[in-house]
Amino acid sequence: MAQSLAAQQALDSIRAHYHLPALSAAIIEPGRIRYVYGGVRRNDQPNPIALTDYFHLGSDTKSVTSLLAGKLVEEGKIRWDSKLLDVVPALRAAALPLYTNVTLGDLLSHRAGIQPYTAGSDYETLPKLTGSVSERRLQFAAVVLRQPPVAPAPGQFYVYSNAGYVLAALMLAQASGYSWEKLVAKTFHKLKLHYVLGFPNRHDARQPWGHWRATPADSAFTPLGPTHFYQLNDYMAPAGDLAMPLPDFARLVQLHLNGLLGQNNYVSAATYQRLHFGLPAYAYGWAVSTLATTGALVSLHNGSAGTFFCHTILYPSQRVAFVMLTNDGDDPAQKACYALRRRLKQLYLQGQL
Repeated sequence: MAQSLAAQQALDSIRAHYHLPALSAAIIEPGRIRYVYGGVRRNDQPNPIALTDYFHLGSDTKSVTSLLAGKLVEEGKIRWDSKLLDVVPALRAAALPLYTNVTLGDLLSHRAGIQPYTAGSDYETLPKLTGSVSERRLQFAAVVLRQPPVAPAPGQFYVYSNAGYVLAALMLAQASGYSWEKLVAKTFHKLKLHYVLGFPNRHDARQPWGHWRATPADSAFTPLGPTHFYQLNDYMAPAGDLAMPLPDFARLVQLHLNGLLGQNNYVSAATYQRLHFGLPAYAYGWAVSTLATTGALVSLHNGSAGTFFCHTILYPSQRVAFVMLTNDGDDPAQKACYALRRRLKQLYLQGQL
């Protein structure tokens, strides 16, 4: 769709203000998607980004893992209340008794008490994992299930856990007969969506490079090349290691928006409601908020492995969703994405897009 001049001006201004290499956004409505974008693939070269470039989604990958779960539930291959140790009995011997009744729904909603594994230091004490990705995923799960559970802080509903999504992925693999990677491949082939696993430039050095500040005091962002040592552990992919072009991810989000508006598409409207709003605070792959003005439900998620940032938010009551992507993962990236979302929403509600 054609770009909106006001939206493009907003993006250019915000990108310049926060000194981001690149910034892109999608304005998603039930029947159309519009895009604005600008900047460069890496900040030490002038090559501009293209709309079809791949950006890392980080933890917005969790929405994909939950969608896979929703489809398998609809197909009768697993239930939301299926227990981890019943579905993956190979983990039973390793698991502490406190995890006996953990279910698929608990894992996807961060209510299983699984250790977070959200910081690099969490992985430093792991034993050496060997074999295929699926085998290492199982070994990782056995280690995690020997660790004591964590409880939510007072007044909180959940403890965010990347490891919990790895356990959920094992359940989906056992129930379907396909690895998580194969499930993603089959699903995205059916939906005609493009993706890669890991940082985009590891597949093609001409794709956008992620950026970070080497130290907090640095004023410039450092681009991370394809051979840079930093990458995510592949067995953790279900929690946050997909990359997609903005139009493909936007079309996926559009399916969710239409589902929340009552349309059955890849899964049923009822399943979309469960994924987004089935529980308070965090449902299944989506955080839950409300509009301050009306109390209407809002669904959102942020994703970053430190070198890219993705901000996704759906406003079903206002029939619109937004995706913001940038190839920097630092604090300015989040501030820029939030500022752009606020401005685009304002333009949308004023009919100026």
